[in-house]
Parts: sequence; structure tokens; C-alpha cells
Amino acid sequence: MQRRRAEEQPDPAAAAGLEPGDRFISFNGEPVTSWKQMQQSIRDNDDARATIVVERDGRQLTLRATTSVQPRPLDADSEELTPVGFPGVLPEVTPIYETGGPIYTVQQMGTMTVEVVKSLGQLPVKVFGVAKAIVGLEERDPNGPVSVVGGGRLAGEVAAHDTFPLKDKIVSLFMLIAGFNLFVGLFNFIPLLPLDGGHIAGALYEGLRRGWAGLRGLPDPGYVDVAKLLPIAYVMGLAMLLMGVVLIIGDLVVPLHLTS
Repeated sequence: MQRRRAEEQPDPAAAAGLEPGDRFISFNGEPVTSWKQMQQSIRDNDDARATIVVERDGRQLTLRATTSVQPRPLDADSEELTPVGFPGVLPEVTPIYETGGPIYTVQQMGTMTVEVVKSLGQLPVKVFGVAKAIVGLEERDPNGPVSVVGGGRLAGEVAAHDTFPLKDKIVSLFMLIAGFNLFVGLFNFIPLLPLDGGHIAGALYEGLRRGWAGLRGLPDPGYVDVAKLLPIAYVMGLAMLLMGVVLIIGDLVVPLHLTS
């Protein structure tokens, strides 16, 4: 996790010898795995001395710092200030996207498609997990599904984040829209009515049946009566409605937030 100095804050980090681009390895002997974990370790340190191991230019350096206690908000949505340890560093923003040629794009689309198909297979279980989170039986999975309400909330948090460059915010918005459209598109291909995939499956079955009859010299068997599948369509429609309601309620009661 890379860091840069916060120019607007008192800077005990500079006194300790921290420089822009340093990557935290450990804090007081505890390995650093994320900015959130590092932030909590710093806050818990109050105004005590700390031993920080950083990686700089391929080498690991051990630095000594003293965190200062300052009134800070404990999360992005809080307006209340709480005295906590503060070292004068902020996470460095790295690009959230990569660029490449046509082959790279095809590979990425293939990977995204496979992941979406896997998510579709797990969707009922994931939605049930959201339902349990609503009633307080478990924590909500941060990688679980969201509704349009939750997607809009996350897009708003990205847009309001003061450490994201404008270009990253625009790319993030387009990626979010593309992800939703890809998911909805592949969901629509499920071969069950009332989805388009159900109509496609009926048409393919009709074509195969007619082709097989033609190969055997039999009369045209005629059209397939997809109306016979209406009971399945009713069940599928009810399930879609129920999952949508659960996700919307989940995004209102136990919403997911952008992690920093």
C-alpha cells in the first residue's frame, strides 16, 4: 500500500523520515495488509512511539515515528471529531484501470463474462445472505450483489471522494454502468421464461425439432407452444421480484460503502 504525505496536516511522518512513495510493510511489528488496518493501528497508537518498516526503491527501511493525537472523523460519513493517533500520511491514489489493445480487451471481457456467469449461479445464495444481513443474523458480504439503489450509492461515494482524480471517477462510473449492463444482459439469457433466453430456447428447440423431422422425412411438426411453460414463467417472475425487493431493502438497511 503506497503512501504520500498530507501537506495540509502537521507532519510527524516527515520527522520520522517517511517520503512520498514509501510502501508500508509493518507497523509496530504487525504486517500491514490494507490502509484500513494501518489506519486503525495508527489510531490505537495515540501519541506513543512507533516502529515503521517501509519499502523504498526495493529496500526495506526501519523508521521511528511518534504519532500525534488530533481530532479526526472516524469514517467518511461522520461529522463528529474524535481524538486519535495521526501520523500525517495519506494513501497514494493509484489508477483503478489499465489500458491495452484489442487482444487485452477481449481477454478482459472474457474474464468478466466468466465471473458474471459464476455470480449468476450463486445469486440465490447471495441474495439469501443479504436477507440474513437485513435481520441481523450475519454481516453483509462486501462482494455480494447490490441493486440499482446500492450501485447509485457507490457511484455517489466515488464521485464525492476527495482523493480520486476526476479521470478515475469518470472511468469508475463507466465501469460501474458497464458491469450492470453486462450482468443484466447475461441474466436475460437464462433459458427460462419470461426472460429472452426462454424465448430463444423455445425457438432453438423448434428449429431442432423441425430439422430432425426433415432429416427423417416426417411432416413439419409445427410451432412449439411456449404457453405451456407459463407456470415456470410465473415462478421465475416471482423469484426475480422477490430478489429485487430483498436487494433494495438491503441497500437501504445495511448498505455497502466504498472502502478506503
